[in-house]
Amino acid sequence: MATFTSAQFGNLIMAPHSAGVVYVSDDIVTVTTALTADDILKVGYLPAGCVPIDVIVIADEIDSHGTDTLAMEVGLLNDDEDDIITAASFVAAAQADTAPTVTRAAAIGMVGIAPDEDDDRILAVKITTEAATAVAGDVRVIMTYRASNYGA
Repeated sequence: MATFTSAQFGNLIMAPHSAGVVYVSDDIVTVTTALTADDILKVGYLPAGCVPIDVIVIADEIDSHGTDTLAMEVGLLNDDEDDIITAASFVAAAQADTAPTVTRAAAIGMVGIAPDEDDDRILAVKITTEAATAVAGDVRVIMTYRASNYGA
């Protein structure tokens, strides 16, 4: 398993400080090597005390085979940083079969995500099925979030 991070990953993150404020985490991971199953792409953070509102994934065609097989899951990373938490999976079985592919989280995927009042959580992409013909490219994840004390 390889782990890829964006150029901005690890920078200071901002948490909303008042009710009704929405923040955006918008990050790009450039994949310069072929992805394999179980690889992790770290694409941002969900700050402590916050809940996600929406997640959009925009990926280059990182599987150029005629019948693409690459599939990925997007959600919050577990404590071991090797898998997506089942109850915090926002996008499942997403593919990158055209340039670019846009996938949006199902609304039901955001329901019931409990806030962690003490710790920031990592937003990540996990490759669940490797590409038939892997190529380099970018994977961008945009997550909007808000403070949990505003109706969580």
